[in-house]
Amino acid sequence: MGPSELLNELKKRGYNVRWLSKEMNSNGVNASTSTIYKKIRGVSQFTVPEIKVIQEILGLNNDKMYHIFFGELVS
Repeated sequence: MGPSELLNELKKRGYNVRWLSKEMNSNGVNASTSTIYKKIRGVSQFTVPEIKVIQEILGLNNDKMYHIFFGELVS
């Protein structure tokens, strides 16, 4: 994932990481704002459940989800 792909997607939709954290928590995935920032910076990786919830929250199709989270791996 490029470091800004998820941030760009959030900003494009008028959201931020704090909003994403709240949405993830309300969907059963515990994720603090600082944890999400660490994952965006590559300090740690998003888990499959986190990716699934983010995909659902943002309404991402599979192509966009792969581009955001796996772009560097499959290109």
